[in-house]
Amino acid sequence: MTETTDNPSTNDLADDDENFVDDFDFESLAAKNRHRADLRKPGLKKKAHEGKRTQADARKTLLREAAAQSMELTGEVFNPTYQGSRHEQEMILNSLSSFYKDHIIADVLSVVKSGKEATVYRCKAHAETGVPLLAAKIYRPRMFRNLKNDAMYRIGTAMRDSDGGEMRKAREQRAVSKRSKVGLEILHSSWLTNELNVMRTLHAAGAIVPKPLGNNENTILMEFLGDGAHAAPPLESVSLDKREAQRLFKLIVENLKIMLANGLVHGDLSAFNILYWEGQARIIDFPQAMSVEKNPNAYKIFVRDVTRVCDYFERYDITPFAPGLARGVWEEVMHISVDDLREVQHARIEKAKWREAE
Repeated sequence: MTETTDNPSTNDLADDDENFVDDFDFESLAAKNRHRADLRKPGLKKKAHEGKRTQADARKTLLREAAAQSMELTGEVFNPTYQGSRHEQEMILNSLSSFYKDHIIADVLSVVKSGKEATVYRCKAHAETGVPLLAAKIYRPRMFRNLKNDAMYRIGTAMRDSDGGEMRKAREQRAVSKRSKVGLEILHSSWLTNELNVMRTLHAAGAIVPKPLGNNENTILMEFLGDGAHAAPPLESVSLDKREAQRLFKLIVENLKIMLANGLVHGDLSAFNILYWEGQARIIDFPQAMSVEKNPNAYKIFVRDVTRVCDYFERYDITPFAPGLARGVWEEVMHISVDDLREVQHARIEKAKWREAE
């Protein structure tokens, strides 16, 4: 099995600093872009240096404010071992201080994974939790600017706030469709809440998903798979013997059935979203999970999920016909033929179009 370190390089941290500026200080980013344009003009070097000092001062101020907020929440300074960039420090303090106050996490140790949607951190758990480590998934606001076709996943999924309450106002729905600032905030809460609810449902049903252990408006805490030095790598980077590959393939198919039995399709399943560690596997990343009953695209996306899983296992000479496997699993669990399903889904699509036209 290939092990991967979860400590980012210096260059990675430098790249992340740019991303965190984008996430948490949009005005600073705009100023930064204007500043870069000014550098191309002669006679503005002094102004450029002044601009750098101004931005550095602004970042220090933001970090001091985040530390002060942490102090107010916890009664003591939350000073994680992992530091990262200044903007990342601000994000960690703002997102995780409440868990520190509640004696859920004791420290932030390292980055596990940093992507466009979220950053996952390896955290030392507080002794009261009974586990040594936790994973903290902090969502990035920018993710919602990158989901160009997210409407396909959102069909049949109610927009919800951070408390799980359904948003019914037409004004809020318009804000989401226009991707206004308010709309992006609604999407942020809704996708995080959807992932949390899906994880709770599937974990309770016995699926191999990380156990959710806490949340706030920006973060999900969950079971950590790995040890004190390494996080479980994605299945895509793991080499298995053929016997283990056959066992794991059957396990994943069984979990696809559990998802369907609970009315859910993952929506983005592949070997990149399955973690593997010493014989254990966990399926992760559920923000786009959708309702089987309410989303007319569910079967099409389910076939894609199954196909991507089968693509990985081809290297071990496990070569089922993916569309046939998907059809068989669907009909076994859902008790409806795919042909009949297409008629039902066509009617649902027409109904959804009619509602959007309103």
